[in-house]
Amino acid sequence: MSLTRIPFYPHRQNRDGSFDSICPRCFAIVASATKVTELHTSEKQHTCDEAFLAERGVFSHPFAA
Repeated sequence: MSLTRIPFYPHRQNRDGSFDSICPRCFAIVASATKVTELHTSEKQHTCDEAFLAERGVFSHPFAA
């Protein structure tokens, strides 16, 4: 049995009371919502933009030797 680790997405509260979920790898805002609990679905579905990461030199292809 293997365990899948769910990444931690930091949350930021905005002046209007809404919350943003920020990807710790690509720093994109994954979702914005009025309640923190509404962010979790988007966090689970987020995939970093590989071209964006490669452009900044932080992407390594999983199949590269």
